[in-house]
This record gives sequence, structure tokens and C-alpha cells, in this order.
Amino acid sequence: MKQASKTVKRAKKPVLSGLNELEADIMDIVWDHTKITVRDVHEVMMEGGYIPYTTVMAAMNNMSLKGLLKQNRNGRAFVYAAAISREQMACSIIDAVINRVLEGDRAVIVSYLSEFAKQKAAK
Repeated sequence: MKQASKTVKRAKKPVLSGLNELEADIMDIVWDHTKITVRDVHEVMMEGGYIPYTTVMAAMNNMSLKGLLKQNRNGRAFVYAAAISREQMACSIIDAVINRVLEGDRAVIVSYLSEFAKQKAAK
């Protein structure tokens, strides 16, 4: 008798920066604070709709393992701080696009940014 194959649930693909949508949302919240707990991040995220506390906690723990967040224990709770700035993250994303999508060709990005600046100045 053949055994039915099991369906494997795949995680959402991360964006080129290595951050998925949840991690990007968490980083936005953490960047807005010097230090923050999982509970505080969860409360902010709940304003946008329901998300399980354990999901936020697991994501933040994984992000500390990736080096995106600093994790310190304060009594029973962990306190988190950003280990990377918004600017460092932006540079990482741009580098990933240049290297992985544009095969190292920076001219496309430079041209885009130049045109963007011209349009912005015209407004």
C-alpha cells in the first residue's frame, strides 16, 4: 500500500535583504525605539490586526540570531535593540539588488536615482 505524500508548508520567501514582511515590520518598530520588549512590539503590531504573541517572540529571537537585533535579559523579559541601522539595512538591500539582480551593474541604479532626483526637484 502506497503512503500518501505529505504536503510541505513553505515559508514566505524572504525579500532580497533577507527580511520577510514580519521582520521588516518588527525592525521598523524597533528602530523607532532605543530599547523595546517583545510585549511592546506585539502591542504596536496588534494595532494593525491580530498577530499571535508567540509569532512576534519567535521572530525577534530569530532576528537576534541573525544579528539584526541585540537581545538582553531584564528580569524575566528580553529587551531588544537594533543591531543594524536603517541606513545599513538600505545599503544591504541595494547591494543585494545590484549583485543578485543586476549582476553587479551599478549603472542602472545610478541612472534611476539620477532620474528620480530630477523628477523630485521639478516638483
